Amino acid sequence: MQVGQKLQEIAGLLAARGVSESRLKAEFILSRAMNCRRLELPLHRKRELSPSQAEHVEAQIGRVIAGEPIQYVLGDMEFMGRLFKTDSRALIPRPETETLVEDVLSRADVWSSQHPAVADVGTGTGCIVLTLALEQPHGEYLAIDASADALTLARENAARLGVEERITFVRGDLLAGVQARSLDLVVSNPPYVATAEIETLQADIRNHEPRLALDGGSDGMRVISRLVPRAFNCLKPGGWLFMEIGEDQGARVRALMLDSGFTITNIRRDLAGHERIACGRKQNS
Repeated sequence: MQVGQKLQEIAGLLAARGVSESRLKAEFILSRAMNCRRLELPLHRKRELSPSQAEHVEAQIGRVIAGEPIQYVLGDMEFMGRLFKTDSRALIPRPETETLVEDVLSRADVWSSQHPAVADVGTGTGCIVLTLALEQPHGEYLAIDASADALTLARENAARLGVEERITFVRGDLLAGVQARSLDLVVSNPPYVATAEIETLQADIRNHEPRLALDGGSDGMRVISRLVPRAFNCLKPGGWLFMEIGEDQGARVRALMLDSGFTITNIRRDLAGHERIACGRKQNS
């Protein structure tokens, strides 16, 4: 069957099975099979799928129909222009986290240091810390995660991107074991979904992404409330904490930062207009 015909068939099948964004997911599956970018797929519409390509496509369709996220099915996800291996060991990188990284990179006072010390807490795929290491290669980077599986995935991505030797990977609880006043920057995308709200998430998120990386406790603040004071303790004077947070947590996180000693705090909205990025600076003294 030609690619164009197969695209129509897959999109129709996915739609009939109630899969959201059926056309888009069909395009992603076929473009990977044809080893081209999704927007280049029309250029291949008259090509025939080989038997091995057709077999691979059918397997991926089955996984999507079963509810698996398309990012896990494809096996990678673009984040700030780079491909990161993505599977059920860690959360899927999302645009909101790109906003977080953009904010971190904009802090000229952090990157003006000769060797800024940076910790990524809950590194997951490694998309945050690896992007920072690629954009600011003079930094010293620490990637921390409580999940051994997630940490292995981050290492795999680091090796693919050629920065494995420049990052220290540690399995641990938040910043346990990190020396006081040793860091210039702490960045984190912590679990911030309230436990009761997890059952209201989309099925592909709820059933496939790691619960450890989603569940923020009864109020969504369980991890954040522990991370903020620990980050303050580990930061040098003048150091910064950046976190991704839930859209209803801005006021609570700002109050927590102030109570913990941060003197400058800010909550930034994401592209959808939701409060999403919290940052705080430790007084430079």
